[in-house]
This record gives sequence, C-alpha cells and structure tokens, in this order.
Amino acid sequence: TEVKKLAEELTGVKAFVSALRVQNHEHMNKLHTIAGLIQLGNKEAALKYVFDITEEQGELTRFLSEHIQNDSLTGLLLSKVSRGKELGIHVEIDRHSIMKFFPKRMDHHDFVLILGNLIENAFDSFKNQPDKEKEIYISIQQTDKIFHILVEDNGCGIPEDMLPLIFNEGYSSKASTGRGIGLYMVKQIVEKGNGSIQVDSAAGVGTSFSITFEMGDEGDQGSINRR
Repeated sequence: TEVKKLAEELTGVKAFVSALRVQNHEHMNKLHTIAGLIQLGNKEAALKYVFDITEEQGELTRFLSEHIQNDSLTGLLLSKVSRGKELGIHVEIDRHSIMKFFPKRMDHHDFVLILGNLIENAFDSFKNQPDKEKEIYISIQQTDKIFHILVEDNGCGIPEDMLPLIFNEGYSSKASTGRGIGLYMVKQIVEKGNGSIQVDSAAGVGTSFSITFEMGDEGDQGSINRR
C-alpha cells in the first residue's frame, strides 16, 4: 500500500504540479509571442494567434471532460500533453477514446499509475535522439466487454534481449535505456485486474504497450469517482 501511494505520487500528483509549472512556462512564451507581434504592428496576426491557441487548448479540455469520465485521468492526460510540448514531443490522444467506468476491482489510482508510468517511459525513450520527430499516441477504449489502453511511441525502442526483463522488479535501476521504470508496478496492477499486457518494440523504431481488461458484469464495475 505504501509503495502504491508513493508510486501514485510520483506519476500522478507530481505530474499535476509539474503541469502547472509547464503551463506557466508555456503561457509566458505565448505572451511574449503576442507582445512581439503587437510591437511589430501586426495586430491581425496577434489576434489570430490568440484565437488559435485558445481553441486548441479548449478543444482538448472539452474532449477529455466529455469522453474520459474521471477528473484524475483527465488532469493526468492534460499534464502529459503540456509536458510533451515542453520537451518537443507531440502527444496525441485518440479522439475516439472513451471511458465511462472502470473494470471490476480497479479504480482511478490504478489507472493513474498505469498511464503515468507508460507515458513517462515513452518520454524517456526520446533521450539522446535530438534529430527525430518525436510522437506519442495514447488511446483509451471501453466497451461492455473490454477496457483497452494503448500507449505507443517512436522512440529508441527496447532491444529484443531486454524485452523479457522489463517487468522484473529492480530492472529499471540497471536499464541503460531508461525503460522499465515503474513497469513492475504496472504488471502488478494488471494482474490484480486479471488483465493482459502486450509489448511490441524494435530498437530504433519505437514501442507499443497494449493493456486489456475484461469489464465483467455491471455490478462488478469499479467506481468512477469523478475526482
């Protein structure tokens, strides 16, 4: 329980604090851009810039609020998108994503840990790859039968001989690629929910984590806790 709380703090709560810092930095850059355009006398371009950035952020916030029915996950995803911008990484959230309730025996703590760790690992995969166009793709799908999470990146990938080890406890402390951080905890949560994990990766190409849970009967579904 204590380890889980610590892991949630590292991947969840701290991510929200980081998001505020990133957002402040991002807003300052935008204000400087607007001020520069005004000083150049290009008021129409300044106004268009304001409309464009407002609409972009508002559209994502509206989408997540309407389709992801949990504030913790919505906040986490927004923070990761902002963090990606700061790092020069495009974080794309599938606009067909939807989540209404959690699988049986699962709650928002579990999914903050899963998504937080997978996305942070995706960020880490771009270290020492400055010339690459960096992209992370996130999808959350739910039907009456299954709950599916997909996190893909086009980062450094995982060497084939390392794939069997990434979910081992303690692997991350020796991982030269930075991968594996928190994956042991992810595996424990997935096993608790009787889920499955599929990992596809190629060195220099990228990595895909696909996690699937069965939803079970409606009476067994986890509380949504929109907070």
